[in-house]
Amino acid sequence: METRDDAGFIPFGGGLLLQTADFFTPIVDDPYRFGQIAAANAFSDVYAMGGHPLTAMNLVAFPCSLDLGVLREILAGGLSKIEESDAKLCGGHSVQDEEPKYGLSVTGFVERERVVRNAGARPTDVLVLTKPLGLGILTTALKRDVVSEEEIEAAVHTASLLNSAASEAMLEVGVSAATDVTGYGLLGHLAEMLEAGAAPLGAVVRRSEVPVWERAVPLASDGVYPGGLESNREYLEGRVEPDGVNQNDLLPLYDPQTSGGLLVAVPEDRASALLGALEERGAMGTIVGEVTERPGITVTK
Repeated sequence: METRDDAGFIPFGGGLLLQTADFFTPIVDDPYRFGQIAAANAFSDVYAMGGHPLTAMNLVAFPCSLDLGVLREILAGGLSKIEESDAKLCGGHSVQDEEPKYGLSVTGFVERERVVRNAGARPTDVLVLTKPLGLGILTTALKRDVVSEEEIEAAVHTASLLNSAASEAMLEVGVSAATDVTGYGLLGHLAEMLEAGAAPLGAVVRRSEVPVWERAVPLASDGVYPGGLESNREYLEGRVEPDGVNQNDLLPLYDPQTSGGLLVAVPEDRASALLGALEERGAMGTIVGEVTERPGITVTK
């Protein structure tokens, strides 16, 4: 709890038993795809700690006014990701609610010597991001009928991908720290990582290197973004210092992501190996900055 790790853990069987849960309202119109994204998002906490999922339980809220066929599609989408992860579905729980909600409670396992914490980053470590930013902006635009689901298909598809390949790559190479980029946005989760160690650290993020989905910046510049983005920006006020970067270009870095990628701190001499390991597994990896001794986050061009 003190370092805000991605999953809770207890000693078990010579390693660590990981536990996490996540569920939310639909962010896309397609119920099957929504189920996939919600499940992938729930598994992400386990992958961020270098673990593998063991079991999953469905968490469902559903209105009686909707056709049960919609719920079947949501659960089928979730099951497709549970099976892909090699976890076992162990039932779940449902309640009546006015708005659909879906997610998973996930139990995972990691060998003690292989666990990756969000604490442990060191000065000169390189920061690698494994999925583009801006999904929260795009799905807000979808809800407001500013874009269609077809127009943001690439982002929606990426959100449905498990972070298993990225997790395997970082375990192969050996990294200092990692977290997944979700509700607090890139800068929020980076701040947690920098504050989790024995002594506060800082980071330089190069905005031009950060992958962002097309249309995210112009949409956000027009005020099309989720409320969580503004909350994240307010929370980090005074801890983020723009250096030649305008406020509109900063917006995706605060954007709350659903099923975002992993943010990994890796020693500089292993960065190329990590990028290669990600590529071998068909996963994306982009160097977006580095860790510094000076506290605070500086975002440069």
